[in-house]
Amino acid sequence: MKTGGVSETRANHGSVTSLPGTLPPQCRGDVNALRRFVHEIITSSTPADAVSPSDFKEVFLTGATGFVGRYMLHCLLRQNPELIVHCLVRADSVDEGELRLQTVLQKAELWEEIDWHRVRVIVGDINEHHFGLVEEDFADLCRRIDAIYHFSAILSLAADYSKLRSTNVFSIRGIIELGLTTRFKHVFYASTLGIFPEYFCTFGLEFDNSRIKDESQPNIDLMKRHFPLGLIGYPWSKLVSEQALLFAHAAGMPLAIFRLPITGVATSGCVNPTDLVTRTIAATIQVEMTPPGFRTREFGDPVDVLADICAGISMNPGRQHIIYHCCESKPKREEADSADFGIYQKEVSYPEFKRACLARGRESPLDGHWMLMDHFSKYWFYEREPLEWSHIEDQAVRNDYPNSIQWPSGITKLYRAWDWMADPENNWPYSLPKVRLEYDLLVERARSHAESMGVHFDKTYPDWMLEGLWHSVESMNSTQAEFQESRHSIAVFQLSSSLRENAELARERNLYPEIEDEQIVKPVFIVGVNRTGTTFLHRLMYRDPRFLAVRTFEMFSSVIPSANYASIAGTVDDPRRKFALKHFEATGLQENFAGMHPMEIDEPTEEFKLLALAFATWLSNVALVSPKQNEWLEKTGSMYAYPHHRLVMQHFNWQRRMTESDQTEKQWLFKMPFHLMEMDNLIQTYPDACFIQTHRPPREFIGSWLNIVENYRSRLWKFNPQSRYEFGIEQLNFMSDMMNRAIDFRIRRPDLEDRWIDINYYDFIRSPMKIVSDLYEKFGWPLEPSAFERMDNWRKRQAEQRKREVLSQYDLADYSLTPTMVDTAFENYLNFVEQLGL
Repeated sequence: MKTGGVSETRANHGSVTSLPGTLPPQCRGDVNALRRFVHEIITSSTPADAVSPSDFKEVFLTGATGFVGRYMLHCLLRQNPELIVHCLVRADSVDEGELRLQTVLQKAELWEEIDWHRVRVIVGDINEHHFGLVEEDFADLCRRIDAIYHFSAILSLAADYSKLRSTNVFSIRGIIELGLTTRFKHVFYASTLGIFPEYFCTFGLEFDNSRIKDESQPNIDLMKRHFPLGLIGYPWSKLVSEQALLFAHAAGMPLAIFRLPITGVATSGCVNPTDLVTRTIAATIQVEMTPPGFRTREFGDPVDVLADICAGISMNPGRQHIIYHCCESKPKREEADSADFGIYQKEVSYPEFKRACLARGRESPLDGHWMLMDHFSKYWFYEREPLEWSHIEDQAVRNDYPNSIQWPSGITKLYRAWDWMADPENNWPYSLPKVRLEYDLLVERARSHAESMGVHFDKTYPDWMLEGLWHSVESMNSTQAEFQESRHSIAVFQLSSSLRENAELARERNLYPEIEDEQIVKPVFIVGVNRTGTTFLHRLMYRDPRFLAVRTFEMFSSVIPSANYASIAGTVDDPRRKFALKHFEATGLQENFAGMHPMEIDEPTEEFKLLALAFATWLSNVALVSPKQNEWLEKTGSMYAYPHHRLVMQHFNWQRRMTESDQTEKQWLFKMPFHLMEMDNLIQTYPDACFIQTHRPPREFIGSWLNIVENYRSRLWKFNPQSRYEFGIEQLNFMSDMMNRAIDFRIRRPDLEDRWIDINYYDFIRSPMKIVSDLYEKFGWPLEPSAFERMDNWRKRQAEQRKREVLSQYDLADYSLTPTMVDTAFENYLNFVEQLGL
């Protein structure tokens, strides 16, 4: 409909239901005024048809400098590479407006991804007539624009409706006039799920069984009861604007209303300090207290995903709906709590929490918000089970969003938000959490894990394991470790996760005592160092069904709590795969090690985690500068770690029996260079083991090793700067010592030489299938034609993939090392290899 009047009934036709109840007089008056405004425009003009979203060329965006708007700008430009976006910015000049926009984009780490040539800054004010533009400029805008994205608003939850009307309600007149002049424009409006008392009250108490259905409207009587107009005007301002836009939609203006949830964080970690949930979290950190039942949902839904959904729906020419409830309707529950990150907060009553905050005066993040907090405290702060949030229907979103929605895990949001807040460049305005990396507190976590799993504490955590935990904590807290406090939370999480995993293993062992009878027969250990072909050999041989190997996802978590291995082990439903994917997502491990060490979730990997579960592993030399830890490891450290390695492998062996139909005896295939440090303990634990050692000149692999360790320390652990020379010497000494130990063992144990195969790296690279065939022949393993074919096919695929990879660049000189220095350090090893005839 392009001309003529629009009735109130017509405005609510379609799938959008009418408001159940009568608006408060002030809101009703504003709705009527806005409807009259729509009527005046539409009866005095004949706008042309709107263009299809597939033909959008230029669009208008308000709120681009806001927390949601900046991500909206980024998504619009990314999803339509030809689009020009006109951004309304309050400023005294275009230059100042561009600087404001650039600043917020940089803070959100979006600036480098923005094509600035397609951004047009319009200096103006959403509150002014025609946005403060002269008539000619507004008329030009009406001719050029195809769509309007209205994301500007005052987001104050604790504000009188009358104070929000100008910006949140009557600014909609400019949007409507722009949308109805010259030709119809698509209008995309950012509203809020907060118009529903059920949502605002977190579906608590009497709302426990409530549901919010697609495109439904809030109950006005409930809003009046829970949203007093003089205290909580924000939801009313959004509802009034929705009604005006729906009226304009009935007149022919294409419309989509995006009701957005709580959002205080981006997937990148960028956090909005003004969000109420963020303020509440900051207040709990400041006073080290938390009211009962307070759950953050990890800062709410990530703003970048929400913006991507809004942009994707807006550009879908076949969209069917008007109102979209944009939220993660069924987020995955996370088992970790704040104590697993070393953050310990006393749970207190809400009045006690409030008193502690009030004692901080204006320094409290919640200063000025206590009327709102008091009003909703009974819904927000009481003991109850974690909310599943399946109370909100999102079928409209799933119908009209053209892509698959990728919600990050709660661990990812917490991990990255912590990184972002701890970065001094981001000028975080509140206190950072006090992380306590303390042995006694971790032991308490262990007791909690043992209790929750129903296992005996002393049997699950024997004295030798607790001693290893103590040394691990001491080494991290040592000044020699140069370990930044900002990474303590991650260290605590990893230690606590290992403690939990040991309890899970003990529980599984109690439930299935036959695990103790599992035999690990004639395991094969690949013990070359990095960049000598070990990963390639490991994954190549894994193609032969005669071998079993620990896969990457199993290394992150070894137990399926339900023990339903036969049905879900290794599938998309395997919780271990999901946990590993969350870890990769949170830490960026795959991206950080691209070109250095390929990390693929379903491929076999080094079993470093098995030794880490015993808190006694030489892997600590990768993560830390830890001379004290090394001293302890020299004495007794790994004595118990290898029997624990075997214990975990019994679980894996049993799990494979539950999973695989082929019950023939198989050999386990292991791979890790650090085994060379502990050959005596290894052979004592696995007396029938055999070994494959790959060899390459140290001057060719040591640079790669330094590159990997440096990246691990700087990207994951963010170590304080260490001179590259000191770092190079430290790792050169460690690696050469490891090779010397291995040589010493082989000289002392000539009886085991028939169980060793030495492989020249260059021979292997030139003719991998010949080397594998020779290897099988020496060990007396039958090489079935089908296994050979599987290995060869995988090798060919890898060769094609490697052509596309960008390899990491490194040089010994980067660490002030020379080939001669490396040869000198590895002199014993080089002499030994020469004697082998390699």
